[in-house]
Amino acid sequence: MHQFFAEHLYYMYLFLIIMGFIAGFVDAIAGGGGLISLPALTYTGMPMAMVLGTNKLQSSIGTGVATFKYYKDGLINFNTVYRGLLMGLLGALLGAITANFIPNDFMHYIVPFLMLAVFIFNLFNKSLGVKEGTKRMDETVFFSVFGFIIGFYDAFFGPGTGNFWVILIVYFLGYTFLNASGYAKVLNLKSNIFSLMVFVYFGHVNYLIGFIMAIGQFAGGYFGAKMVILKGSKLVRPIFIIVVGLNVLLMFYQLIFHHAINS
Repeated sequence: MHQFFAEHLYYMYLFLIIMGFIAGFVDAIAGGGGLISLPALTYTGMPMAMVLGTNKLQSSIGTGVATFKYYKDGLINFNTVYRGLLMGLLGALLGAITANFIPNDFMHYIVPFLMLAVFIFNLFNKSLGVKEGTKRMDETVFFSVFGFIIGFYDAFFGPGTGNFWVILIVYFLGYTFLNASGYAKVLNLKSNIFSLMVFVYFGHVNYLIGFIMAIGQFAGGYFGAKMVILKGSKLVRPIFIIVVGLNVLLMFYQLIFHHAINS
């Protein structure tokens, strides 16, 4: 398809705006917008490093808009989450350094099973996150510990970070999916900006394509967050389960396909 887009740039721009909107909308609600935006960007024919960097640019804008909307409507308290941001930066720094010295191939075998566990756990706990639940961990401890762990994971490997944040916040802090989505956006925004800085440093960002797709991300992030605020956790939960399910299918497909190629 990239040959067609090379000859019809305006069709490519329209396609990216539409995909950006859908990705931003889904990501603002339940995370996992990269499932849509990354494949869409591969159709441009850019090298994969450029695809990843450009995706960080446009997704940062969408996540930023969604975060602002959640904050404006009083669903984010930065006094609660700042420890996760600080420890997340430390974890991301260590993760990025580690990724340059230790191969992360083994994560391809671990993460699909973790995502499958998240999917099954949500499927059989229908009330989880719909109403406020039991608080199982002090917030300071939670955001410090998991801020570091998820920050490290996001920089070292990455896929499913937003989904992991949502389920961890719902389970350990007893938040609803509505509140958890807001805090997950803040923590994801931190990771996106940090990663974007790295890609910018290495020159792996196509600003034209990134900003064009960001038009859709901007609108999708805003309307997605608005829908969550209007409809609440009853909207987030089914979309979260769908996104995690798609993540599971994609990861196991890649795992099996990668294993078949290398056997």
